[in-house]
Amino acid sequence: MARLVSSGAMRASLEKGAGGVVRPKSSRSTFRNFIDRFFGRMSRVGVTIILTANAVVIAVLLLWILSFSGLIAFVVNLVLVTMIITILTATPIIYITLGFVHEVARKSKALSRMTENLAIAFHNAEQANEAKSRFLANMSHELRTPLNAVIGFSDIMLNQRFGQIDNPRYVDYARDINSSGTHLLGIINDILDLSKIESGEASVEPENEFDIVTVIESACAMLRPLAARQQVALAIDVPDKRYVLLAVERMVRQVLLNILSNAIKYTGATGTVRLTIDQSTNGILTISVIDTGVGMTADEIRVAMSPFGQVKSELSGIHAGTGLGLPLAKAMMDLHGGSLVVRSVPGKGTSVTLCFPTPRVRHDTGPALIEHERTPRAS
Repeated sequence: MARLVSSGAMRASLEKGAGGVVRPKSSRSTFRNFIDRFFGRMSRVGVTIILTANAVVIAVLLLWILSFSGLIAFVVNLVLVTMIITILTATPIIYITLGFVHEVARKSKALSRMTENLAIAFHNAEQANEAKSRFLANMSHELRTPLNAVIGFSDIMLNQRFGQIDNPRYVDYARDINSSGTHLLGIINDILDLSKIESGEASVEPENEFDIVTVIESACAMLRPLAARQQVALAIDVPDKRYVLLAVERMVRQVLLNILSNAIKYTGATGTVRLTIDQSTNGILTISVIDTGVGMTADEIRVAMSPFGQVKSELSGIHAGTGLGLPLAKAMMDLHGGSLVVRSVPGKGTSVTLCFPTPRVRHDTGPALIEHERTPRAS
């Protein structure tokens, strides 16, 4: 686990300037510290008396200096009047001002302590987050190996490859083990991908050029059985142009699968999920997934975009999930320099738009990688 930083260590680091060099204290700051300590030991009334006495001395001294110029006469009555006026004028002003100064100093110290505590908490939170990401990555690696074995052996028993299983209940158990293991492996893979991206270990290498329409149709083909079970029409608006994308094909396919599966799951029967592709005038390629589902409020969108965040709706109890689909898709889009934008209206549907930057998109006038219809299709 990461070592949490103490307040003393953080304070020492905050006192350092650029390059970790401790800033020397000036003579002016030393004098100020001496004055602060001197007056800090005294009460507000005591400080007022001292400062008022100084004001009286200065007033009498100025009167004495002016008498040398011949403007006034330095007489006892004038000195007494000057002292009385100075005391009556300076005392309330100094007393009230000291009150303001003490209040400002108190708030300044409180703000300084709060800033220091926030800096310590932020630093500790960063270290704890890095430790969490490393732990999740290591744990996911350790879990995937035995899970693959469980899935493989249960698949062998399910298909009875080494002989007939007499009791059909064992086959049902093997099917449950296989489906549960596959579901758990998918969750672990999502956690591993997200932890890699958060810890900065993930990259867009190796990336390659591929036909984005091919990947879209592949993702839609994988989700058509789910759409059929949900009685949701899955429509694809295939463009006339062939767009070639420079990216990690596996990540782009996973982003599309996450977005489309969410749209299908949260669109009721007889609803529609439509995918469109377009390119703006500045060259940005946009892929939009629009559904006629339950929709979300602004607060629910924030929840859905947070890791493990799940929005409660009438369809949320039907579909199991971990709340990693949208956060993982956004993290992968950010990794490619793109963006993911969610717009939604409760009761009317949700639109998720993927934007790929211009340097990653180009047109190819060569033959298409696959033959596909040039009209919208639905399944």
